[in-house]
Amino acid sequence: MQPVCDDYFKELQAPAEPSSMHLNPQVRAYLDAVRQYLLGLHDSRVAARSVNEEHSDLIDRLVRKLFRLAEDRYFQNFPRLNFRLAVIAVGGYGRRELSLGSDIDLLFLRRGKLNPYVETIAEAITHRLWDARLSVGVATRTLKDCMRVGREDLSTLTSYLDARFLVGDPALFADLEGAVRDRMRTGASNFIDAKLEEQRDRHERMGESLFLLQPNVRESVGGLRDYHTALWVGRAVHWELRRAEQLLVQGFISEDELQELMTALDFMWRLRNELHREGRKDDRLHYDAQMRVAKRFSVQGADAIVRAERLMQIYYGHARAIERVTRQATRHARSLVERRRGRRAPPPRPVEEGFLVVNGRLEIPGSELLEERPVRMLSAFGVAQRHDVDLSVRAQRLLRQHLPLINDRFRESEEAAEIFKGLLAAPNRVYRSLSSMSEIGVLGAYLPEFRRLVGLWQQDMYHTYTVDVHSLFLVEQLRRLGKGRFREELPLATELMSEVRRPEILFLGGILHDIGKGRGGGHSQKGAELAPEVCRRLGIEGEDEEAVRFLVRHHLTMSEMAEQRDVHDPRQILKLANLAGSREQLRRLYLLTVADIRSVSREAWTGWKGGLLEALFRNAAEWLEAGREEEGALQFFLERAQRQVASCERQVLEQSAAANLDPERVRAFLDSMPRRYLLSHAVSEITQHVAAGLDFLASDRPAAVYSFEPPAPTRPFWGLVVFGRDRPGLFATVTGVITACNHDILAAQAYTNRGALAVEIYQVSPLEGRTAEQELERQRLDSALQRVLAGEQTIDALMSAAHLAAPAAARRVAPAVRISNDESDFYTVVDVLTNDRPALLHDISRALAELGLNVVISRASTRAHQATDTFYVTEQGKKLTAPERQQTVQDALLRAIRGDAA
Repeated sequence: MQPVCDDYFKELQAPAEPSSMHLNPQVRAYLDAVRQYLLGLHDSRVAARSVNEEHSDLIDRLVRKLFRLAEDRYFQNFPRLNFRLAVIAVGGYGRRELSLGSDIDLLFLRRGKLNPYVETIAEAITHRLWDARLSVGVATRTLKDCMRVGREDLSTLTSYLDARFLVGDPALFADLEGAVRDRMRTGASNFIDAKLEEQRDRHERMGESLFLLQPNVRESVGGLRDYHTALWVGRAVHWELRRAEQLLVQGFISEDELQELMTALDFMWRLRNELHREGRKDDRLHYDAQMRVAKRFSVQGADAIVRAERLMQIYYGHARAIERVTRQATRHARSLVERRRGRRAPPPRPVEEGFLVVNGRLEIPGSELLEERPVRMLSAFGVAQRHDVDLSVRAQRLLRQHLPLINDRFRESEEAAEIFKGLLAAPNRVYRSLSSMSEIGVLGAYLPEFRRLVGLWQQDMYHTYTVDVHSLFLVEQLRRLGKGRFREELPLATELMSEVRRPEILFLGGILHDIGKGRGGGHSQKGAELAPEVCRRLGIEGEDEEAVRFLVRHHLTMSEMAEQRDVHDPRQILKLANLAGSREQLRRLYLLTVADIRSVSREAWTGWKGGLLEALFRNAAEWLEAGREEEGALQFFLERAQRQVASCERQVLEQSAAANLDPERVRAFLDSMPRRYLLSHAVSEITQHVAAGLDFLASDRPAAVYSFEPPAPTRPFWGLVVFGRDRPGLFATVTGVITACNHDILAAQAYTNRGALAVEIYQVSPLEGRTAEQELERQRLDSALQRVLAGEQTIDALMSAAHLAAPAAARRVAPAVRISNDESDFYTVVDVLTNDRPALLHDISRALAELGLNVVISRASTRAHQATDTFYVTEQGKKLTAPERQQTVQDALLRAIRGDAA
């Protein structure tokens, strides 16, 4: 240890008076010296395990010193009775695995009732550490308490496996060790099952893949917690097992696997220490941290983005090693438990192609089996799929070693193509087979176009996974739809998936949908150019080949139309219907779109997007089913709209009557509203709008904010409707107030009825809390709007008070404005692409208002910190047709975007 730390340590003395706080600065000074010493080791590239163990040892010295000082002080004032207490390190501290920001977990193990001696020692130590700003977890228990809590709480029992004696009565620690060991001896099987179930839950919670774009180095798949699980499970069957090296000694892993594990652990521990160096415990490798870490780790690259990408490739390699070794260790532990129970493993069972099923896993007897018929590199997965088993670790290793067998001749093989298509068409384990193939490298070797996606990292806030994992998750989403897993949440998609003919074509479209990424811009078109060659090798021809190419080319089309266009506009409906050409193709595209969004991240899919996609699909499907000629489209949609409006009005009148609303006033309100309003909103929404509108009309307020409950299929979002006496710039004012109150606007529609009543409907991000909290927030919004309209406060003042922070975009884009009169029969469509920032929608809508333009529809779509906002506008009820006027609008919007950019 560095002398400077020793110097501070020697200065630790008992305070002159019991109430004195003189000890606290000494403790803080010692810990500050420790931190600087450890950072020096870390920056000198000392092995991360050594840094963590040195950290643990230095904290040990402090705890022991504080114990002795507290004990000495206690016995100066009270008799020296036969008190018994042991201070024990548990958790990561017990493992001597203290990263720079790790918690200090202590167990004060006592015998008998709680007494002043135990209370004094425990309080003295914990309070000194807390006062020194350490994060300390403390429990004071008897042995009986420990075992009772351990039975009730798995994490507590697990922490005892890492227990390490620090100071006090060692016999108490020996008692704890003996009790926990006995518990493992009799309950190892249940403990292992519980830990693996806990791991599965954690993996699902953290994203189900090690290929996350912003992983948690401790909790994500392949993180440090997986390694800990291997140790805990191993210790349940071999009590002496406490360190990674002992996994080898006890036969859990091979020498090669240990070397791979140790290299991976050193990287992960070092990475975690780097994340903690700023003084806060954050184990997630955020985008900004990736750039910082890549620079400090001297990762080479042309710029910060490239360096971060290469850092993540290194991370994925080490995470994969930890995940693989952990899996092997836990399997070995299970087999030991079964052997101790006297259960003999069933004899090897021969299956197809010379493979064996051994202990519930597919085994490849030897290399010659693959060398004799290389196509078995694929058939191994098909056999495992049919027998519902995983490949053994040895089988996986053999497949990796023989990847060179998958050459051009192999890829052109008709037999290989049939095996691969059979994997996609199988009734079960499709995702697991594809995922295993990808992890081993077989999928990328067989489909070189897909190999470029493996581990392909993209730094944006929209995606959660690397491109390859996202593509395979897409297939899994489709599979879950087919199995009815989302029947309540996605009834339409579930029904349509059951109607799909040859789902393997849809799955292949999902696997290939992003193969154009990593080749420059326009990945959809690039992917569509690559897809036919893949189909040729697989023997997919004619309509099936065209279907795959279509899905790859247009996998973004439907989501872009739904999020950026009016889904009830006849032009958009015809555009999509003509693009698809058939209901079957439209169905595939809709399903792929739903699965694509849902496999991006937990945040990407919202009920609002789902509702828009469903409406767009139903509109286009109805036109395709009608089989009309395009010349009659206008009449078709006119008649269809009339039927829908009449049906809507009838249902709203029925629901309003049930709510005791005056039917004449309801009918008058509906008659005054534009037809587009009745087509664009659900009956339940309109009924709530009507009740709010009648309430507003009975008042003398200039405007008012109401909230409404969105219909079930479109949840979750928070619905707001604003009524106001029409006035210039009202839309910009309302968007500003909503933004200043820290709400994200997902979409907005603005209507003006024949009585100059402005009706603005907003879908904003879901609001946490129950009805009472939502009502309080609505009142806050309403109050702010009243102050602004009354001139008591400006939007700019509201914004300033809100302290809105702009998100940090990884890749900045130049602002762009596109104005089109070809997208709608009645409105000019203005598209704005720029980096997202607070108040963007307000600034743009204010600029439009100052230009004298009326915003009819607004859509806000944000991906990867890039905003694509769309506005349907008119000028004096007409389109903007003059080129000069369009240029003026474009220039004004660009100024608005740039002028307030953060």
